This record gives sequence, structure tokens and C-alpha cells, in this order.
Amino acid sequence: MALVTRRLLPFLALLYLVAYIDRSNVGFAKLTLQSDLGLSETAFFMGSGMFFIAYAIFEVPSNLLLERVGARRWFARIMISWGIITVLTVFVHSETSFYLFRFLLGVTEAGFYPGVIYFLTKWYPNRHRARVFGLFIFANPVSFALGNPLLGLLSSLDGTLGLAGWQWIFLVTGLPAVALGVVTLVYLPEGPEKAKWLSDAQREWIRSELDREAGPRHDRGNPLAPLKSGRVWFFVLQFLMLIVAAYGLSFWLPTIVKGFGVSDTVTGLLTAIPYVCAAVALVVLPRSADRHRDYYWHMGLPLALAGVAMGLSLFVDSPVLRLALMSVAAAGILGPQPIFWSLSSQLFTGVRAASTVATINSVGNLGGWLGPLAIAYIVDSTHKTSSGLWVIVAAALIGGALVIQTRRIITRKAPAAQTATVPPAARTTDHAT
Repeated sequence: MALVTRRLLPFLALLYLVAYIDRSNVGFAKLTLQSDLGLSETAFFMGSGMFFIAYAIFEVPSNLLLERVGARRWFARIMISWGIITVLTVFVHSETSFYLFRFLLGVTEAGFYPGVIYFLTKWYPNRHRARVFGLFIFANPVSFALGNPLLGLLSSLDGTLGLAGWQWIFLVTGLPAVALGVVTLVYLPEGPEKAKWLSDAQREWIRSELDREAGPRHDRGNPLAPLKSGRVWFFVLQFLMLIVAAYGLSFWLPTIVKGFGVSDTVTGLLTAIPYVCAAVALVVLPRSADRHRDYYWHMGLPLALAGVAMGLSLFVDSPVLRLALMSVAAAGILGPQPIFWSLSSQLFTGVRAASTVATINSVGNLGGWLGPLAIAYIVDSTHKTSSGLWVIVAAALIGGALVIQTRRIITRKAPAAQTATVPPAARTTDHAT
């Protein structure tokens, strides 16, 4: 497992880092694009959210095609096409064209994140997944910690060579995706059986471990069966709350920090701080959950703490204290995500796993549209940014409350073809590795 991690995780995390910069760079582009196009807050976030609408529509088909085409070729196709669309966004000139390019970005990127989650389940037994998912999702806050200073610098180039700041952002951030898509075709194996750097014994060990865990629920039945599962939709709702809070914070954080009266470059540096804290949480929380075999309090408590911290940040005037509280909120919102995927990935195996993960992620990711849009609507109505941020508070607290029901949902007796495996908390650790 250590060998697999060394070979796969750094590269997959790099791909996710670039993906997250390309889907969230619109938050910094807002600083100049909104005024150039004359968009209201609601119109801007309606356009930004077109990405998530397309994502929800095309994600399940994308993951089913991944199962048929293979991860290497499908991930390469996704990256090259989304990189091209990001670069072409420099030609946006109206509200309608902004909506169109954001929708096309969602179409082309759909399936990448759940595809990687599903891809990793073909390599790692359950007891390794919380930590591994944490290492992969670690790229999320890193993308902000590294990307926000870069985006702030690119925004400050407004007017250079006749390009607006937002055009520089889309041009520079789209090219790495195209290049890495080509590298993916050469570097990434389709699965353990195709990995030349594994011995025959190692391939057999991975296969036997995954088959043993799959047991009677390992099937190749109707891939759309998860759409009828109440348990799947419970996880969809839970993930929706996580995403409403996460994207509400990420899309609005540059605007909030810019309100401190600092330059675009300083805004980029300051907005990196909450995500450094989130990166620490993504390492500490999954490791602690695996060590203590407790996957419920490690989700619920951080989310509750995030909601409280975000709420308190709305009552303080000090920029330093406000940024500190938002840093706690970022850690509490992002830190539990790998634990969430570790639990939800136990629902199905085989081709059903592809559609299950895609369903949870695609519908849940609508929160990336609904959250910022709800905030924008409240801000436009009240003319107070702080009023809209209560959406983040509510989403974090509701998400934490839903975690209370997770153990019952996971362990509830279900038909043999769909019964979830015993949670890692109830399993004896196998030290054969």
C-alpha cells in the first residue's frame, strides 16, 4: 500500500490541484470580470453555478464511461478538454457567453473527482481509504494556498498587453491542465493488474483483499440502481451541506478579504491562510479517525465547530480575528470530507460504485451553485455581505447534525447485493501489509 501511495497519490493530487484552481479561479476573476461585464452579484453567481448544473447532468454518464473506457484515457480526455475551455474563457464578452463557458467547463470536467475516488477504491481496501482520500483531497486546500497568491498576482496584471486581470487568470490556469492530460496518457495505469511496478504477489494480494471485502455485495447489476437507494440520497444530502459551506466560503473569501482594504496581491496571500489550516486538518482528522476507529465524531464535531466559528466571524470587526475564525471554519468544513468518502464508498462495489460515487458527488456538488447563489441573493437584497454568510453557518451545522444519523444508515440491514461492509471502526486491523 505504501508503494501504491507513492506511485499514485502525488500525481493524482497534482491533477486535482489543477482541477480545483480551474473550477474556483472564477472567485478571483470576479474582482475584475464582474465590473467589466456589468453583472450583479446574483447574475455573477448564477453564471458561476452553471458549472455545477452541467456537472450534475453529465457526471454519472461520465463515470459509467470511465468504467468502460478506462481511467487513463478518460482522465486524459477530461483534463485536455477542460483546459481548452478554461483558456477559451478569455473570449467571454457578455452575460450569456459567461454562462455558456461555465456550463461547458462543467460538461468537460464532469466525472473527474468522483472518477478518482472510484479509481482509488480499485486499489485500496476499506481500512486504508480514509487516510488515502485525505491525502488526495489535501490538494483542495493546497490549491487555494498556492493558487490564491498566483491568482491575486494575475488579477493585478489588469491591462497588461491589453488583457484584463480575469483574462490573465483564465489563460494562465488553463494551460497546465492540457499538458497534464497528455502526461496522464503515459503515466497512469488502468488498475493494479496493469501496474508494471507491482510484483505478481502484490497484485494478487490487492485483488484478494478487495474480493474478500466485496463478498456477496460484489455485483455487476444495474448501474443506475443506486438512484433508487434511500441511503445513497442520505449521503447526497449530507454532501450537499458540505459543498454549500465549502464553495460558499471559497467563492466569497476573496471578496471578504478584499473588503479589509488591501491590494489584489495581498488578498491572494491572506486568503491562502484559511486553506493552510484546512490542509493541516485534512492530514490530522483522517489519521486520527483511522487510529481511534471513530468516523462519526471526527466528522460531526469539526462541522459543528466550523458553523460556530463562521457565525462568530460575523460579529467581529478586527480583520485579524475575523480571518482566524474563518480559518477555523475552513478546517472544520474541509477536514471531514475524506472521512465522508471512506464511509459512503462502502455502499456498493463494481460498476454500481461508479454510479454511486458519481450520484453523490454530482447532485451534492449542486451546493457549489446553490450556496454562493443564495449568499449573492441575500447580499443583493440586504446590501450587506455578512447577511449572506449565514448560509455557510447553517450548512455546516446541518451537515454536522446529519452525521448523527450516519452510523444507523451505514449499519442498517439491507439486501445482500447492497449491504455495506462493516465500518472500519468495527473491524480488526489486518497487519499483513
